[in-house]
Amino acid sequence: MKTLGLILQNALEEICAGKKLFIPEAATQEALDDFQQIAKAISYADSEGLLEHCQFGIADFTERLTFSRVLVAGGVTELGYEFLRNYGSSNQRQKVG
Repeated sequence: MKTLGLILQNALEEICAGKKLFIPEAATQEALDDFQQIAKAISYADSEGLLEHCQFGIADFTERLTFSRVLVAGGVTELGYEFLRNYGSSNQRQKVG
């Protein structure tokens, strides 16, 4: 299982490469459940100012919020690029050390 930091890093890198829409890989409950980690990482990035603007589609309002899609309307902010530089370099040090 990937850590939240790695999921966030991958999502930010995909956004830098031009990806704007994030959706579950399939129309199954399992795919929707797996997608929640990505959506929550992007939600965190949006709330921390790493992204300019995101819109979230909600699949369910029951006991826990379930995201059905994420549209990144803006892009990665300078703070987001700084996160990628710092997170990437700390991962490199861990791999080397």
